[in-house]
Amino acid sequence: MTKVSPRADAPYGVLGRTLGHSYTPRIYPMLADIEYVRFEREPEEVDAFLRGDEWSGVNVTIPYKRTVVPYLDELTACAKRLGNVNTIVRLPDGRLRGGNTDYFGFKTLVESTGVDVTGKRALVLGGSGGAGTTCMTVLEDLGCEPIAVGRSGAVTYDDLDAYAAVHLIVNATPVGMYPACPDSPVDLTRFKGLEAVVDIVYNPARTGLMLQAEELGVPSAGGLLMLVAQAAEAVRAYTGDEVARERILEVTSALSQAEQNIALIGMPGSGKTRVGQALARLLDREHVDLDDAFRERIGMSCAEFITIQGEEAFRTRETQVLSEVAKRSGLVISCGGGVVTRDENYPLLHQNSRIVMLNRPIGELSRKGRPITARDGVEKLAAERMPRYRAWADIVIDSRENAEATARALLPSLA
Repeated sequence: MTKVSPRADAPYGVLGRTLGHSYTPRIYPMLADIEYVRFEREPEEVDAFLRGDEWSGVNVTIPYKRTVVPYLDELTACAKRLGNVNTIVRLPDGRLRGGNTDYFGFKTLVESTGVDVTGKRALVLGGSGGAGTTCMTVLEDLGCEPIAVGRSGAVTYDDLDAYAAVHLIVNATPVGMYPACPDSPVDLTRFKGLEAVVDIVYNPARTGLMLQAEELGVPSAGGLLMLVAQAAEAVRAYTGDEVARERILEVTSALSQAEQNIALIGMPGSGKTRVGQALARLLDREHVDLDDAFRERIGMSCAEFITIQGEEAFRTRETQVLSEVAKRSGLVISCGGGVVTRDENYPLLHQNSRIVMLNRPIGELSRKGRPITARDGVEKLAAERMPRYRAWADIVIDSRENAEATARALLPSLA
């Protein structure tokens, strides 16, 4: 391949086909103050891109991790061993070196569970794919016995009953990734000896697999830490600078907080809409009122729908609207007061939100335009719902003298 030196101002970035979901352009400036951009290229454009001078170094993602290999002048020992590349560094003489930083990222993720995998057995879902082979190699190096599971091959999803005693399950497939969330690749109740679940998907924060692990009391870890850790290793490859583990954890936490929604729940009339609007202004986020989203999608207000079709039909449609809204990232969501009446709504919120309960005295609740409150009475609703609000909430905030004051009082708990 012809040696090309990058332009002096050429940035670092990520090469892939569709990158709208990628968090990486935010990670590198946080880790090392590196300019980082998305390079979205179709397959027929990859050749010209790799031969061009518009980049200094790139991460490589789906579907090009193996495509790029013939263009490289050399591979790191790790990339040779794994047979795929996710990082390309342009050397001073213009040669291209391919590396794999996912190894370090996944190793960091497994270690974060606190589970010693030495001598344990693990199922790696998608273990024969690009990401899966990396996971398999890391687990082998940690003294674990990994078993690749696929739609075809030696072990398929139809064979899993024979592996009910495994200690670890790793999801190396895209199942459960936004927007197809909270889907899950397997039912964890089949596995009686689980000690940990690791899912390399990072959006949403809690995948369907992780939500079920939480229900079962099994430790789990999502892919955001892996993403940040592999980026830190890429920074070292690009610049020679080491990123401290503490900084990796700090960036992971900050990114998680920024990307998760803030969902407000509480009694009807507790001020969720106004507090949500004020909080969105303070945090420079988009605000979504679930009642407004319902009106936009269904074509009538919640009160009108309940009057015409009844509460049960309304709750079904409300859950459908919630499933569309809550899977997004970085929002402030003001939920309807009755969202807690359906158990299935909790995982929809919990998958990618920090849930905040607004606690307002019953005597101060607004009753105007609320058909269910008018029918049942606020005291009855409070008796039914308050335990659920508290059980669902990650944070409880007492209402202040106005919405702005309540929103400001909430900020320290969100930091």
